[in-house]
Amino acid sequence: MALLLFASCAADKTAPVSYKLWYNWPERFLPDFSTLGEPDVQGEKRNLDLMDIVDTMNHYAALFETTLKVPATEEYTFNITTDDGSRFYIDGELLIENDGAHRPIQKFCTKTLEKGKHELKLEFFDYDKLQTLEFLYSTPTIAERRFNDRIEQEQDRLTSRKGFVKPQVKEAWKRFAAWKGDDEVLVFPILTDIHSNNNYQYKHIGYAAVAGKMFGADFMALLGDIGLNSIPTTLDKGEARKMIDNTLEQMHKWKGMWIFAPGNHDWDGGEGEWLTEEYLTDTFQRPWEPRAGGNLHLTGKTYGWYDIPGKGFRIVFLNSCCTRTLGGTYYLIDEEEEVWLKEILDATPEGMHVIVLAHFMPDPMGRWQTNMNLNYLKENNARVMKVLSDYAAKGILVGMFTGDSHVNDYDRTDGVNYYISQGYGWNGPEMLLPTNKHAYFDYRQCLCIDVVAVKPAKREVHTFRIGAGGEEYDYHFEY
Repeated sequence: MALLLFASCAADKTAPVSYKLWYNWPERFLPDFSTLGEPDVQGEKRNLDLMDIVDTMNHYAALFETTLKVPATEEYTFNITTDDGSRFYIDGELLIENDGAHRPIQKFCTKTLEKGKHELKLEFFDYDKLQTLEFLYSTPTIAERRFNDRIEQEQDRLTSRKGFVKPQVKEAWKRFAAWKGDDEVLVFPILTDIHSNNNYQYKHIGYAAVAGKMFGADFMALLGDIGLNSIPTTLDKGEARKMIDNTLEQMHKWKGMWIFAPGNHDWDGGEGEWLTEEYLTDTFQRPWEPRAGGNLHLTGKTYGWYDIPGKGFRIVFLNSCCTRTLGGTYYLIDEEEEVWLKEILDATPEGMHVIVLAHFMPDPMGRWQTNMNLNYLKENNARVMKVLSDYAAKGILVGMFTGDSHVNDYDRTDGVNYYISQGYGWNGPEMLLPTNKHAYFDYRQCLCIDVVAVKPAKREVHTFRIGAGGEEYDYHFEY
């Protein structure tokens, strides 16, 4: 996911941040900005990020400048993590040098700032793939922070107004109502790849609850990558705990069932310590047992199944990011789980319709190119898809629904419907496969939720996009 965050540390709430951005910077090092000529994009912002600057995919350089008004002389500590390179200046003095194309690297600097105005300048460039910039600061009287509190409050007020969530939900609901007619349906919203890392995106879980209520959802699906293993949550137990609490608070805004399938960004939280399968089960799956009335079956290994009362549907949810294989490799439904999956499908009562949920998509349309053993991955995916195709012969497998790839896509292979929901994660054009679609949007202005509706009597499935991309991102298929 592309993530560029810069917390405004100015005491003057009106101080703007000016930015200049140059596209098509091909090098693996920062440019001499004085030689670049006129920027392709420039302007002023309330906070220093890229969320409302268009077309920031890869290969660009950016210059940010602002004035910091220091109310009293204090020692300031700055903590900046970037992928790729950056330099940070105060009053023209270079304090952090972190140039070059690299993975996220964290740098610190400390400087006593006298009362008065100080000029801050940040140089940044992105070469390819991940884009990360985390800016934190603290003083003896200010706890370390990332966001300007006022900006967070402004965003909260913006998205809490009636004109933010409900109109987007209602627009999709009208399409749903016209398609549904008088037919009985099963409905569930998919929320995936929030990647909030304690940023504002986590509140979209609560916004999805609004959709669940309007659509009359049978359950809510959270398909992973809430974002526990990103800086700073992966380095700080307090940040990780705060993020978990924030996520659960939003989930509890929905009064019904949640189905949680963990993602690869949900494991490594809190000073580099691996979260256990039991912990993720206890935290994100077991709290809904009282609402399930004995119909939720957990294995303690973050996979299980849920039989929806009175609907004739079995929801099988998987851990597609196992850490027990190949020294902790992600993106696997490991062999132990493959055996379990076949057994639970074979044991499904006759006539029940089955939906499989996971984070990672085994169909090649969704495969990330990772540095793991690709041959093993392909063999693993083929075995999982064989289990599903064998079961699909019974005619009651609705399909497999996932997130992870940050795209929308659909494929039918050997009688199995495979569907990917985009979510909030970033994806550059050079990373898309030929059939992939990705809606670019600002999460502060737009939702990105797919609602899945199934008509068992007619064996039809229709998805309805709330927000990003709108009706263009609806899909329809049969099973």
